[in-house]
Amino acid sequence: DILGAIMCCISDGEVEIRMVAERTNDDLLSLVKKTSSPFELRSLLRTLINELMNKDDVPTKMAALGWINMLMEKRKVDMNSFVEELLPVLIRTLSDPSDAVVLLNLQVLSRISLAQRDEKGNAEESEEKQFELVLNAILSLFAKDRQLLETRGSLIIRKLC
Repeated sequence: DILGAIMCCISDGEVEIRMVAERTNDDLLSLVKKTSSPFELRSLLRTLINELMNKDDVPTKMAALGWINMLMEKRKVDMNSFVEELLPVLIRTLSDPSDAVVLLNLQVLSRISLAQRDEKGNAEESEEKQFELVLNAILSLFAKDRQLLETRGSLIIRKLC
């Protein structure tokens, strides 16, 4: 798994390895973003979810969130089937100590929440349910984690609105 190997190297202690990994990640992300060829989402998302759940370093989390954000933009309809897998991980990531990670995470959550509109401007019903799903998950997190509500609640609400 090329992406997994790149993600491992993004947090390497050796500066040169880290720089090459970041550059390679950016190039691969750009290549996938521009491609019109079909590609498998499940294996990519499995790697990205694993990185978000098991790594503590900011660069790796930012890279994983960057990929998820790009995939939500590029293949929103296909990504909708993975929202239930992604959402718990993204909600958990709202508690990350890094503001940069939280802000990019909020951008991903916003993409999940945004309904795609038809030519008449109507949102699909399933898309509106995703907005409710995201909102309810965040409210549930705030109900469980008062500290997060007090320290980051206003930032999270402001950025989502």
